[in-house]
Amino acid sequence: MNRAKLRASRELMTGFLALDPSLVQLVRVTTDDRSLQLWAVAAAREEAVDCVLSVIPEGWSARLLDGSLRPREDIIRTMRPGEVRELCK
Repeated sequence: MNRAKLRASRELMTGFLALDPSLVQLVRVTTDDRSLQLWAVAAAREEAVDCVLSVIPEGWSARLLDGSLRPREDIIRTMRPGEVRELCK
């Protein structure tokens, strides 16, 4: 079986398409006690901060990190479009 067919078969079995790595953004969150958290967002850069703000408590802030920073591949592989995930506490 060629690579494209194998990938398509794997995507059907897992129930989702592989996510383009350029669609995963890193966002730094500052909590109300000033501690920092790192979050990954499977969305366009323009939408990433709003996506995080919609899931964190009111009063916390979020800032998009430099586009040259990339999350690890094992994180990207399991994310679905639109998903927001806290990476560390």
